[in-house]
Amino acid sequence: MKYSTYLRELFGDTNLNIEDLLLLENFQIKYLPERVPQKEFAALLRTYPIIHRFLIKKEPSVESFLDKVLMENKPIQDQDTIDDYCDEVIWEIGELIVYNKFPEVYDSKINFTWEIEDILSTDLLKDKTIADVGAGSGMLSLLLSPYVKTVYAFEPLGSFRNFIKNKVSVKRINNIYTMEGFLESVPMPDNSIDYLFTSNAIGWNFEKEQKEIERVVKPGGQAIHLMRAFDKDAASPYHDQLLKWNYEFQQFKAGGYKAKYYKTF
Repeated sequence: MKYSTYLRELFGDTNLNIEDLLLLENFQIKYLPERVPQKEFAALLRTYPIIHRFLIKKEPSVESFLDKVLMENKPIQDQDTIDDYCDEVIWEIGELIVYNKFPEVYDSKINFTWEIEDILSTDLLKDKTIADVGAGSGMLSLLLSPYVKTVYAFEPLGSFRNFIKNKVSVKRINNIYTMEGFLESVPMPDNSIDYLFTSNAIGWNFEKEQKEIERVVKPGGQAIHLMRAFDKDAASPYHDQLLKWNYEFQQFKAGGYKAKYYKTF
């Protein structure tokens, strides 16, 4: 299944349009070279020059990539084809737009099937300080919070941080602290975290991320990375890299296609 097809099925009742590209944060724009279909993206850039200008102004590092895309893909004249191409670009990166525009829709649509027993023994979590890095809408943070002393939910997107804060306030949870942060730059002191968790939030800058994990996790602590996929062919592209970093691996059949990688420091 194409990823755009999966996202259309998941968020098909959500209104996404070309102008929503103007909501992208600079770190999301950096992902575009690895995410967008280039032939289709060239048609979009030519049709909507305001998007071209915005992307360069917001994140200058992508200018050479945009130039390359336009140089290698000839202009298209047929308007129906252009419309189809633009639509394909939007849906291929549809979740990035939903993160910014509709965090509540993302939270309601994503099937988060992890059970605490699959992640870690609750006895080991008791009185511990943990980090959920790339927390998204806070699903994992909320699952873990009843069993630990403190949860630091690090999330780069303001839309998601506000969503978590509102949910925590409504539920009157007093041990989740939401902060801006990336896995490659966690704003915590050295050796300050008992358990560092991610949920589909690793691999944007793998080498830096692993060094940062080693810095903030206490000796004897663990990093635990939870992975879920939309189908059996969407296995983690970081599997081999994580095994090389001496992570252990556990796969789960219940609740969809998911796996856990974990390492003690």
